[in-house]
Amino acid sequence: MLFDSPEGGYSLHALNAIFLSSIDQWIRVDARGNKDGVDAQFSIKEEKLAFSINEDLGEKDYPHIYATPHPQTISTLKEHSNAITMYQDGLPESL
Repeated sequence: MLFDSPEGGYSLHALNAIFLSSIDQWIRVDARGNKDGVDAQFSIKEEKLAFSINEDLGEKDYPHIYATPHPQTISTLKEHSNAITMYQDGLPESL
């Protein structure tokens, strides 16, 4: 969440995934970058994303790894030329 409450709004963040053939496993990574209070790290043992999912605020984590972006994500991006308008009322409720 970008804000402290669901009323403030929400966003859709896509993680990246890396396939490591040496361990035959996909690893989800968070490419947002680190800053004060944010410490995303690469790890093959445990996921270390920039932010934890807060299910109490209605946040969702989709553990799927798509070879291509989800069609609903692409259609949302194509339907909106203004990112703020898309953020305010154009993001899908779920995938």
